Amino acid sequence: MRYQRNSSKSGIVLQDLYALKLQPVWQAVKYEGWSFKWLCIYFLFEYVRPASIYPQLDILPWTQLSLLFAVFSAFLDKKAVWVRNAGNVLIVLFFIVVLLSSVFAFRSSVSWDMIDIAVNWVIVYFLIVTVINTRQRLFLFLLLFLLVNLKMSAHGFLSFAGRGFTYTKWGVVGPPGWFGDSGDFGIAMLVYIGIAIGVIVANRHLWGRYKRLFFYYMPFTGMMTVIGTSSRGALLGMLAMGAWFLMKSRNGIKALVLFSVVAALLYAVLPDEMFQEFESAGEDSTSQDRLVHWEFGLEVIKRHPLLGVGYENWLAYCNYVNPNGLGFNDRCRLPHNTYISAGSELGLVGLFLYVSLVLYLFRLNARTRKVLAQKPESLLYYCSYGLDAGLVGYLVASVFFTVLFYPIFWVQFGLTVAIHRLSVEYASGRVDNKAASA
Repeated sequence: MRYQRNSSKSGIVLQDLYALKLQPVWQAVKYEGWSFKWLCIYFLFEYVRPASIYPQLDILPWTQLSLLFAVFSAFLDKKAVWVRNAGNVLIVLFFIVVLLSSVFAFRSSVSWDMIDIAVNWVIVYFLIVTVINTRQRLFLFLLLFLLVNLKMSAHGFLSFAGRGFTYTKWGVVGPPGWFGDSGDFGIAMLVYIGIAIGVIVANRHLWGRYKRLFFYYMPFTGMMTVIGTSSRGALLGMLAMGAWFLMKSRNGIKALVLFSVVAALLYAVLPDEMFQEFESAGEDSTSQDRLVHWEFGLEVIKRHPLLGVGYENWLAYCNYVNPNGLGFNDRCRLPHNTYISAGSELGLVGLFLYVSLVLYLFRLNARTRKVLAQKPESLLYYCSYGLDAGLVGYLVASVFFTVLFYPIFWVQFGLTVAIHRLSVEYASGRVDNKAASA
């Protein structure tokens, strides 16, 4: 593999960054502009929510402020260049559907009260694809992504180990915020595992023993945390990821052996109660409750096929139609199915666009690998596989959870577009910070 100096003229050799040499990494962090730094700060506050963990920090709206500063500094960043990509069109069309569904919603006030969440992910997407426009920035952001998630996965693993790897109904959870529910936390870990494996496969030959062990600890704690969440959906997602990696591996026998060993180890750790959970799937009260909500969701789609009942209007509409509750509860719950949630709230138009976004990500990652076939670049190449694997896990697990407007999907989307853009530039021999048409 041939490595070049980063075209940003920082004088930093990318191979030194990939090898995790501390001085070049620190120099790269200092060199980068404030648009990139504020995006990283925003990501830290959005994912970990340190102000929720340490109340003494809760004196300012750090997440909103860091996002605002990132947007403002992006306009001043000469490196931040608009990227032409079909994903931009799909994102804008999807957001237009969100706005239209809010206008014609069952209760528009509910939609407008929550519209800032949808706006937030559109902004974050465009920040990622315009600001993360060099391989140096990409690697630094991926490193931050892995470290932030390691903080959560290590906590999840230690919590699981602290209770003797035994089963609890509520499982282990992440920090307050997006991942305060065990199932949502498990899905976030799936995306983290995929990206971690991609980075490891790309760069492990550059690391010494201890660096390798440190990075191997990432997917290990991620997988153990998924088991600790006691989430059947997340476990199925992880199983689907393993099968996907096995199918995509070029070393069939070696990959099969590795998959079998990992599966056997995870099987040995899996509490007996989780096997009982799978045996009772479809018959226990939790499954029956979800089936009732899914059936109602399908009925909602039939009644409101075009734009649904409105963005974030599921609970308002469900409780209105079912004043005595639905399933085993005296009030409606979320449908616990991202596809039914999208179809019922945004209609078939919204569901079609969401599926289009998903399919586009797989297509774009395949195009990234095709572009790099003649001029390989390990990090970009293997991260495209890692993103695909994380997306597979996300799609399977989201059958059982409502996570459409969570950061998990939208950060994946932005990184996929950014990596493809960089692969086009690299393969064509252009410098990293020129815009590329995708």
